[in-house]
Amino acid sequence: MSNRFFIVLICIILFLSCESDSSDLNQNDDLVESEILWEDYVIFKTGNIPLLIIAPHGGNLKPQWLEDRSCPDSKLLQDQYTLEIALQIEKELNAIGYKPYMVLSKMHRIKIDLNRSINTALCEDKSAIPLWELFHNQISRFRNDIISSHGRGLLIDLHGQSHPEQRIELGYLLNGEMLRDFEQNVTDYSNQVSIKNLIANHPEGYNIAELIMGSNSLGSLLSEKGFDSVPSQSDQAPLESQIFFSGGHNTINYGSRDSGTIDAIQVELNREGLRAASEDRQRFANVFSNILVNFLTIHYTDAFTP
Repeated sequence: MSNRFFIVLICIILFLSCESDSSDLNQNDDLVESEILWEDYVIFKTGNIPLLIIAPHGGNLKPQWLEDRSCPDSKLLQDQYTLEIALQIEKELNAIGYKPYMVLSKMHRIKIDLNRSINTALCEDKSAIPLWELFHNQISRFRNDIISSHGRGLLIDLHGQSHPEQRIELGYLLNGEMLRDFEQNVTDYSNQVSIKNLIANHPEGYNIAELIMGSNSLGSLLSEKGFDSVPSQSDQAPLESQIFFSGGHNTINYGSRDSGTIDAIQVELNREGLRAASEDRQRFANVFSNILVNFLTIHYTDAFTP
C-alpha cells in the first residue's frame, strides 16, 4: 500500500512538471513573437509628389526564427540590388527637390513574397502575416495620400530579372502575345492595362499606343538614354520565344485597371549593364529619376508641377 502510494505521488509530480515545462515553452514562444518589430523589416517614406516606388524583393534579411518558403512553385531568389537602386533613385530625386513615397522590404524573398496575395505569400510558416499586412497597408495608405493631395499618380513596382535579353521589361498587364497582337493594331487593350486611368484622363488625350510604345512612353524615354526597354518605340514586343514579365499581384491590385486613379507599371531591371555593377546602378538611378520627373511632367500635368 505504501509503495503504491509513493508511485502514484511520483507520477503526479512528473505530470505537473511536464505541464509546467510545456507552459513555459508556450510562454517563451509568445514572448519571441511579441518581441518581433516588423517595422525593422521595411522602409517607409512619405513623399511630396504623386509618385510611389515599391520594391518587394530586394531585401536580404533572413531571420532564423522564420522558416524558409518551400511550397511548390515558390520563387525564392532575391531581386539583387533593387532595394539599393530604389534608395538611389530617391536620393537623386531628393537632390532636385522631390520626395517620392517609398515602400521597400528588407526581408529576403525566401522568407516572404510581397508580390503575392496574403494566401500565397508564405508557405507552412504563417508567422510573418503581420509583415505582409504592414507592407500592403502602407501602400494603400500612401495611394490614398496621393489621391487626396494630387488627385492621381503613378506607382512604380521595382523588380529584377535575369532573362538572356539584357533590357528592361515594363509590365502594364499585357503579356507578350498581347503586345505582339497590339503591335499589329488588332485589339484595343485600353480596359485591361494597369494605366487605364491615365488613358481615360490624359491631359493631352494620348491613346494606349502612345503611352506604351510612343516617343514619350516610359520604355522609349529609357531606351533613348541607353537602357533598352520593351515595350518601347524601338522594341514594341518580345518575340514568341522570349520570356517576358507583364506584371504581378502589386501591379494588378494597385494600378488602375480595376478602379482608382493611381496607375502602376512593373519595372523589371536586367542584370548586365544595369544591376550587376555599382557604376551602372548609379547611372541608372540618375537617368531614371530624371525620366520619372519628365514622365510626370508630360502625362500628369494636372497632378504634378515641376
